[in-house]
Amino acid sequence: MRRNEKQLTRAFVTALRGATIQQVESAAAQLVALLASRNETHRVKGVIEAIETVWRETYGAATVKIETAHPLTVALRKKLEALAPGAEMREKVRPEIIGGAKLRIDQTIMDGSIEGHLAHLNQTLRNA
Repeated sequence: MRRNEKQLTRAFVTALRGATIQQVESAAAQLVALLASRNETHRVKGVIEAIETVWRETYGAATVKIETAHPLTVALRKKLEALAPGAEMREKVRPEIIGGAKLRIDQTIMDGSIEGHLAHLNQTLRNA
């Protein structure tokens, strides 16, 4: 039975739950070798494109980006990681945020920063 790229990706992502970086790299090389042995290397692009979608379906968020005025505490970082297990966490410190945080989970943006509130207030006053 021939599987489509999304099915291959789902099996790949599921099999590597909790794997180390070296195990993921090894498994990826084995998958490419398997496809090459079947003369199906053209399918690699489809698998790569499906990884984020399958990851999100399997584990929830794929990427979490957080911008804060000050570095996150270890406790807060652990809480964020617990909310989105397996997601790539990217932290950026931007003093101009003043306070609060901007959080982007995949394509969803939540702006709870003072900078964001001031920008919203400014826009409201200009449109009044």
